Amino acid sequence: MNDQAGQGTQSLSRAFATLNAVAAGKSDLASIGKETGTTRSTTHRLVAFLQREGFIRHVEGRGYLLGTRLIELGATALTQMPLTFVARPILEKLSDETSDTIHLSVRDGDHVIYVDKIPGRRGLEMRSRVGLRKPIAVTGTGKAQMLDLGESEWARLYSLAQAEVFGDDRPPPGFLTWSDYLASMRDFCLSGYTLEIEENETGIGCVAAPIRDAQGKIIAGLSVASTPPNISRARLIELAPIVQESAAAISRGMGYAI
Repeated sequence: MNDQAGQGTQSLSRAFATLNAVAAGKSDLASIGKETGTTRSTTHRLVAFLQREGFIRHVEGRGYLLGTRLIELGATALTQMPLTFVARPILEKLSDETSDTIHLSVRDGDHVIYVDKIPGRRGLEMRSRVGLRKPIAVTGTGKAQMLDLGESEWARLYSLAQAEVFGDDRPPPGFLTWSDYLASMRDFCLSGYTLEIEENETGIGCVAAPIRDAQGKIIAGLSVASTPPNISRARLIELAPIVQESAAAISRGMGYAI
């Protein structure tokens, strides 16, 4: 039984590795096998199984892509997340009041994942999407989720984001030096909201606030984001109270007594 259980666990692990490889853009058997470290025959067997189950599909001219079954599971996962139920009407109200893009994200290790988004109505739209992962330290919603952390953790997350955002390339125009970043985070802890202006992506700025659960723990971040000419520091600060009010309303819905 132990051998069988071990083999089953290995097969499951390989199947997940195969899905992750396809998600990372590996679109043929050779590149998938290289990414996962499996032989060609094993790779073929895993891909065939995942294809039958709808987790992978093959498109002529593009190779293997993630399948529609994952979309179904992802949508179900979101509907089973109480946060999105509570937040959605508040996000819609905030969207109506600002006409800007509204983001809701949760922390995933050193990153944030967007779990809801309402596009803006100003014509120019940003590339963010539900399911997108971004370094936590250079997004407005991510910074909002860092407010209760210590400065040593800020430094670690900042360094990781710095390496991921631009590596050896030229940084985005708003990327802050560590000393400026530290000073801004200290200010954000006092104000209760965060700003991010072109630190992660050129032409994008936002104001964000944290969302807390019944125990007072920060569990998510909410932001209003926009593009030029609507990302001036003055305008974002002007929007801060309504963003904080919206985050507080969601927090109350999650059981937080403010």
